Amino acid sequence: MSELKESSVLLECKNLLVGYGNALSTMNVPFDFALSSGTVVALMGENGCGKSSLLKTFAGLLSPVSGTVSLEGKPLVEWLPRERAQAISLVRMSSAVPPRMSVSEFVRLGRSPYSGIFDSRTDEDKRIVEESMALLDVASFANRPIAELSDGERSRVFLAEAVAQQVKVLLLDEPNAFLDIPRSHALFRLLKKIATERKMGIIVSTHSVEYAERYCDRIMVVSGGAVRVAPAGDARKNGLLDWTETF
Repeated sequence: MSELKESSVLLECKNLLVGYGNALSTMNVPFDFALSSGTVVALMGENGCGKSSLLKTFAGLLSPVSGTVSLEGKPLVEWLPRERAQAISLVRMSSAVPPRMSVSEFVRLGRSPYSGIFDSRTDEDKRIVEESMALLDVASFANRPIAELSDGERSRVFLAEAVAQQVKVLLLDEPNAFLDIPRSHALFRLLKKIATERKMGIIVSTHSVEYAERYCDRIMVVSGGAVRVAPAGDARKNGLLDWTETF
């Protein structure tokens, strides 16, 4: 039974501290964390607490101040960039996009880590791209320039590109920041669905306590220089959400 549990761990960190340089301005208490397949974790905390730095560290884009991050049991620093791109993706809704690139062209970028030296695309790539666009409900405007979309539409396109990448770990930086309430609920339901069906591990940064408690399996909070994690149903009684009630 222990071997089965271990095999489901996708991303794991031990004695981790993140931040820029050695200032430890983001956090000062090392923490351990493990992300298992099929789970969605809400990442929460006040603006400037270090959520984005933490996501960048999980993605291998920012080196830890101390401690280690492993992907499927292998230190993240030992993964080749192409291999890592096939396994983990960080989606930031504020990312710039080429002004004339269409939605379908952008979503096809998700298949780049799998393409050969001549950037070939197979029938399987095409199927995955079409499936991803349908899943995120962006197929109806597949030929429109992504730069002309609304913020909400563009958010769904960014997610479609990540889904097409078929990663095992998906890191999302405030994906519902530009979505209305119905589409935000739909997004979080979708995240839980793809995590379960595709055995993915998802960490989603959000300011919405309602979505975190209702749709996520666990809640991770960065507050007071420390990181705490609890099951979503226990987070409030364990004090992880006290920071939301301070003025």
